[in-house]
Amino acid sequence: MATDTSFTRRLSRLISKTFGCVLVGLLLFKGIQGVWAEPGSLSTEPSKSPLTQLQTLQSQGSQDSSDPATLLQLADLYLQIGQDIYQDENQKRQAFDEGARLARRVLDMEEHNAEAHYLYAANLGSSAQTAGVMASAFTVNTLKTHVKRALELSPDHAPALHMMGMMLEELPWFLGGDKDMAITYLVRALEAKPDYTGARLDLAKIYIKRQNQTAAGAELLKIINTDPPSPSSESRQQDQREANKLLNSLIIQP
Repeated sequence: MATDTSFTRRLSRLISKTFGCVLVGLLLFKGIQGVWAEPGSLSTEPSKSPLTQLQTLQSQGSQDSSDPATLLQLADLYLQIGQDIYQDENQKRQAFDEGARLARRVLDMEEHNAEAHYLYAANLGSSAQTAGVMASAFTVNTLKTHVKRALELSPDHAPALHMMGMMLEELPWFLGGDKDMAITYLVRALEAKPDYTGARLDLAKIYIKRQNQTAAGAELLKIINTDPPSPSSESRQQDQREANKLLNSLIIQP
């Protein structure tokens, strides 16, 4: 009985400590990137880099726009730039913070906008992770709340499904983690968008962690054989290169 009590006390302290400060690094995954987002009303030009598109919009005074579609386009571009272009951590965080601010403005006007909920959560989580700070359980719950709301409004929103799946995979059980449901959400993301290589790569990695080599190999082959968009995005190319490396490592294992 004494041993049980001691274990319970240790577990209680661990839970209390973790609830007080949870590493946002747990949320470092491609599900919080906007590159593969289904933008709905957003209008982007894949032939131009996100930075070029942002500069063009800024020159048109779009930062002061009250049009939700324009603000979401900006929020998405800031997310992409912070993830894929900027290397300096201060620049990355400034981009994410601005993306979150713009998405929040849309939510103040249109609470029912699924893309705004997703982009707010994605930018907010990316900013906190980039800063390397400790996030409270409140921050984690804020992210989950907005992703859940995005899915209530748009059940087939692939990036939101991906983000939810990875949060369920990485968070401990006492913060709502659920490894079985994590796979369910990732599978749903791929049903909604079969060429979503970022989500498929994360699913393959989860299968590797579960030591399900057959399932992992099947997902990696699908990534490698996915026809690239025209022009092919750098992120898609990176996913395919990583899938090749992972598949080779599975093949050479004794």
